[in-house]
This record gives sequence, C-alpha cells and structure tokens, in this order.
Amino acid sequence: MTLTPESVTMDLELDNENFGYVNGNVSDGMLSFDLNSTSRRPTPRFRRIQTMDPMMATLLQFQFYGYPVILTMGTIGNVLAYVIFTRTRLKKVSSIQYLAALAITDTGFLWTSFLTPLYGYYKVPIIIQDGLCQFMTFLNYVFTFLSIWYLVALVVEKFIGVYWPMQKSTMCTPFRAKLVMSFMAVVAVACYSYVVYFFGPDKFYGILQCMPWKELRLHFENLSKIDTFVIAIIPYGVIVILTALIMIRGCEYYRISASVELFSHQNQNGRTGSQTSGHVTKIVFPVVILTVMSNLPVMILRTAMTIHGLKNPQIAKWNQVFYVVYIINFAIKFIVYIIFSGSFRRRTLEVLKKGYDQMKRACRQGVAQSGTDAHRINMEPMPSEKNKSGRLKKTDI
Repeated sequence: MTLTPESVTMDLELDNENFGYVNGNVSDGMLSFDLNSTSRRPTPRFRRIQTMDPMMATLLQFQFYGYPVILTMGTIGNVLAYVIFTRTRLKKVSSIQYLAALAITDTGFLWTSFLTPLYGYYKVPIIIQDGLCQFMTFLNYVFTFLSIWYLVALVVEKFIGVYWPMQKSTMCTPFRAKLVMSFMAVVAVACYSYVVYFFGPDKFYGILQCMPWKELRLHFENLSKIDTFVIAIIPYGVIVILTALIMIRGCEYYRISASVELFSHQNQNGRTGSQTSGHVTKIVFPVVILTVMSNLPVMILRTAMTIHGLKNPQIAKWNQVFYVVYIINFAIKFIVYIIFSGSFRRRTLEVLKKGYDQMKRACRQGVAQSGTDAHRINMEPMPSEKNKSGRLKKTDI
C-alpha cells in the first residue's frame, strides 16, 4: 500500500481540536483520516483540505513504514537493556534501577502509542474496542508520566551525589530507588484513574475514535491543563535546572583537580567505586540531553495549545513532525548506552555470549535427547515381537 497526497484526507483543524486526547498526552495527528476510505463523503471542513503538501506526504510515508520498525527496535533494545541492568553487576548502583525502570516504561509507551497508527494505517481496530480503549489509554498516560518522572528522580539522585557526597551512601541506595519508583507508580495509577471514565469509543465526524466522551469533554480539558503542568512544565524545568547546576559543579571540580590532585591517596576500593560511578554518569547525562532535546518541542507546543488555546493548522503540522522525534526517543536509549558507556558494552557482550552458549547447549541436549529417543523407538519393537511370537506358539500347542 502506497500513500499519496491524493489518497489521504486529513483535517488539520480537527487534529488540533483533539490535541492531547489520544496517545496519552500528545497527539500524533492520526486521529481523523481513513487511508482506504473513498466512499465516505467528506464534510465541508474535509473538502477544504483534500490535498497535502509534500512535507506531510513524506511524513505519512515515514510513519506508515517507520512505526513498525521503531516499535520492533525499541522493544528489543529496551528488553535487552533491562536484562543487562538487572542481571549484571550494574544492578548494585542505585542509578541503574531508574534506567531499568525507564526501559519498562519506554516499552509500554511504545506499545500503547502504536495502537492508534495500528488502526489508522493498518486497519486493526484494537484501540476502538470498548474496554481496551479505556485501559490502553490509561496505561499510556501512566507510562508517559513515569517515563519522565523516573528521569527526574535520576537527575535528583545525581544532584545529591554532587552537592552532598557524604550523604550519598545513605540516601542513594538501590532499595531507596525502588521505594521511590514504587511510590511514583502508585501515584500515577491513582492520579490517572479518571482516564478510564472519561474515554471511550465515539464517532467524531463519522469516524470511530478512542476519545473523551462529549459530555465530559469540558472537564477533560480542564484536567488536561493540570496534566500539562505535571508532564510538560514541571519535570523539564527541574531537569534543566538541576542538570545545569550539576554541570557547573562539575566544571568547578575539574578546574580544581587540574591543579591539585585531590584523590591521589585513595585506596583501591574507593577507586573502583569512583570508576563505577563515572561509568553510570556517562550513561545518565547523554540520556538526559537526548530526552530534553527530543521531547521539549512537543511539550512546548502542547503547553501553548493547552494554555492559550492556539488553533493553527501549521502548528498541528509541526506537532506531527516533532512527535516522530518524540517517539524515536523511547526506542533508541539502548543505542545511547552502547555509544557512551564502555562498561555497558562489555556487559552487553557478556550477556549475549552467555545467551548464545545457553542456546548452543540446549540445542546439543535436544539433539542428544532426540537420538536417545530414536534409539529407544527402534529397540522397543524387538521384545514385543518376541513376546508376540512366543504367545502364538503357546496357543498353537
């Protein structure tokens, strides 16, 4: 199936009205068109936009072919990252607990977000099923909340380690990290439980969509404004401020250590701990920078459209462009870990080699077991034939 500007009917103003209603907290602009629908007679609003500029046509082509690739690569990378973070020595570092949780939330976000293009592009109507619409939208909101606030918790931990290093050993432990993540998960589930009651399959301009009920739409818009502060303003503000402070303190440290060797008399254990912390820091800051750069444009547009009520087709179009970058961010963190952390690369090779050896041993055991079973099958008829012939002889006598 090939997408062309003539084969797609899209109302950007309609997308603008639904901004933030689907895919959790941001809309990918695929709410109001049917790729194969040629018999539906468009309303006057649809007639106004019957064609599409080359930029949008290219974007739709990329979404059609690229979303399955992004979902597959992101799922494999996040699952492998979770295994490495939880099955190797890296799990002893508290910061790694947040990265492992991010791998789970990113995977959940990718799968729940994919349900809308799965219906819009490939005609698989999972998202418009009653019950699944409410539950999957609720999960998408929860994963969106946790994916950014887990990163905030990670930055706060690094901030504590830089400004209060003496308290890091007591405040920043894997157990405390798990407590913080569990508390955030409970808060997310409790705060977004209203989504189950506000959403449902409903027709909008003749197209069945998973969207807020008409009767509750005004209340949902008010809640969306609160959610915008919780998702798009507060966490990114905290991340930017704390990261800037950490970088300032880091520059001061390296400036002082260049002239005075502060740690020349550390013991071997202290040197090992410093190396481990350094390896984790090499992972954390690239992830933070990547998240801020890829997510901030979408969040700025969402904030402007939610607070000021901006309704502009050009803004809706650029939202779709930035949303692609936003989605990719949830799928490429594993690549960032590989590029910036030598320790993560070594652990990845160890896990892959261990998995390959286990598969090879399992295959050998399966071959040996099948050979033993074949030998038994060949040997079993022989005594049965003897017994059978013996019984026949006894009957003849």
